[in-house]
Amino acid sequence: MNFLFPSFLYALSALSIPILIHLFNFRRYKKLYFSNVRFLQEVVQESRSKSRLRHWLVLLCRMLAIAFLVFAFAQPFIPNKQGTVTAGNKAVSIFIDNSFSMNAVNQNGTLLEDAKSKAVQIAQSLNAADKVQLVSQDFDEAQERWLNKDEFMEELKGLKTSPFSRMMPEILQRQQENLLHSGSPVKEAFVLSDFQKTVSDISTFHANPDITIDLLPEVAETKNNVSIDTCWFTSPVHIPGKTENLMVKLSNYSANAVSNAPIKLLLNGEEKAISSFNIDAEGSTTVTMSFIPDKKNIQQGELKINDYPINFDDHLYFSFKLSTSIPILWLHPDSTKKNIYLHSLYGKDSLFTFSETTAGHLDYSKLHSYRLIILDNIGSISSGMGNELAKYTSLGGNLMIIPPTSGMDMNSYRDFLSSVNCSYYEKVDTTHLKVDKLNYESNIYADVFEKKQHPNMDMPVVSKHYTISHTTKALSENLLRLENGDDFLDEFHYNKGNIYLMAVPLNSNFSNFQQHALFVPTMYNIGLYSSGNPQLYYTLGDIQPIEAPNISLPQNVFFKIQGDKDTISILPERRVINDNTFLFLHSQLSLAGNFKLMAGDSLASGISFNYNRKESDLRCFTNDELTASASKSGVKNFSVMSVTNASLPSLLTEVNRGTYFWKYCILLALLFLAMEQVLLRLWKD
Repeated sequence: MNFLFPSFLYALSALSIPILIHLFNFRRYKKLYFSNVRFLQEVVQESRSKSRLRHWLVLLCRMLAIAFLVFAFAQPFIPNKQGTVTAGNKAVSIFIDNSFSMNAVNQNGTLLEDAKSKAVQIAQSLNAADKVQLVSQDFDEAQERWLNKDEFMEELKGLKTSPFSRMMPEILQRQQENLLHSGSPVKEAFVLSDFQKTVSDISTFHANPDITIDLLPEVAETKNNVSIDTCWFTSPVHIPGKTENLMVKLSNYSANAVSNAPIKLLLNGEEKAISSFNIDAEGSTTVTMSFIPDKKNIQQGELKINDYPINFDDHLYFSFKLSTSIPILWLHPDSTKKNIYLHSLYGKDSLFTFSETTAGHLDYSKLHSYRLIILDNIGSISSGMGNELAKYTSLGGNLMIIPPTSGMDMNSYRDFLSSVNCSYYEKVDTTHLKVDKLNYESNIYADVFEKKQHPNMDMPVVSKHYTISHTTKALSENLLRLENGDDFLDEFHYNKGNIYLMAVPLNSNFSNFQQHALFVPTMYNIGLYSSGNPQLYYTLGDIQPIEAPNISLPQNVFFKIQGDKDTISILPERRVINDNTFLFLHSQLSLAGNFKLMAGDSLASGISFNYNRKESDLRCFTNDELTASASKSGVKNFSVMSVTNASLPSLLTEVNRGTYFWKYCILLALLFLAMEQVLLRLWKD
């Protein structure tokens, strides 16, 4: 027990006044003469004892009334956890969680409005010389200025829901840095949030001992939410007129099951498909939406459900391109004649643009314009060609290597293939073999066969082949294998691209593969899947950059992101990293939707943005869990406050200085004064 103003305790000396009055009672008595008082002695003695008891009780009441009145002025209190009383001008940083989950409701309205109301009370409790700042999910430096309490309340009126969702340690670190640069001797941070489990673990936060941290949890009355989490296509290739199967994952973050809820798919603004879904409580499900895209090259879709009150995750936007023309380059030596197999397959199909050139006339500057390069019958790979092909593959290109019939420079092939993390050719094996293993799980063969594992299936026959080293590679996949265990066709993943390595040339002296029925689906799907699989959408607030199309822009021509009817126009930062072009938004965009990616005045592609789904999961930490998390991180100056708007002011006093008892002292002083009056008026001599 401490006193805020201990000097008032000197006033306890006033207790001597009632004592002196009672000890030196100067009241005069009148003498009354009776003829015989023998019968009154017993009554007189009894009355005198009762009078003395009453006087002592009155004395006690007066002394206690004076004592508690003095205590009220001295303001007794039990210190807070720090054991000290805060003194001096104060800097207060108030974080208000304005993420989407704060749109949930309680008895005071939305959690966000309730948090803003409590922030007003915190500001009103400050002194005129104190300063306060507002921190939100936006991390806006202009918003985080130090203000007086009136300016703070004006700033608070403009706070709206934000698409950003930051981790709680990041938020506390931001407040801590601001407070340490405030210049005030007293520093305090308030956090008003619903403390979702997905973002609010503070066990790793390292707090400064000079800063007091107060958490004020906002609790929703009901925590029901259904969200569209993500979507993906079953096939990475999109061909005009072909049925697309879009897989949609939904989650139910409530204790009640959802039955026959509708979900709609809009494509380029038109409704394309509608379905329904059922989800168990706290469960998830996947729905297949089938549709045929229209003839537009760039397709932009929107998935929709209806859910209340959390509805930011009821929409999911995505964009993709139709593969209307896949450019393929056939690279061969000068002496090679026309390859009838490749020309028949790629040259006569309108889906492919088939070009050819010789190794001596290869224009390296145009490699990026091809989705697939077929290296056929090249005797050796020079270091210059190898470097350019490695760069091309690393940036997302696809390379198929068909070995020469003779005269292979094993060392040059080994050097190049090793540089791109591939196995390499070792020697020629003249053993007569047959292909007996086919990888049905690979994309190349996934949709080729109605049934898998045909026991009597006719497979290509090999007369001789190049053996491929069995170097352990983490990012490789065997597509076809010979009966002796040697690889016939392998797929290697190198950065963003793929490399296909064949063990035989397209020559009848080596095998009949080029004449076999398996040749067409194998080569066709390799060409088809080389069209690329760009990202369907990006997440707002994510630091992940946007990979721009590999387009050479003239000077003073830039990429920009535009909304419908040019309502939004953003000029992102452009960086070239390892010959890749990346765009950085730097929080310029805060609205989810489908947009156009422009290269100058030309439409480069569609691009979609969605809100972060971390806010969809409404499970929140309890007060005990928050306290345990803070204890784990070693936070000392810390408290969790369960408050209503009515109880907040008194709790703020307790947090700042401790538990005060001056009100109780006044009540006790009045009580003892009342008892004194009762004794004097009702207890007669």
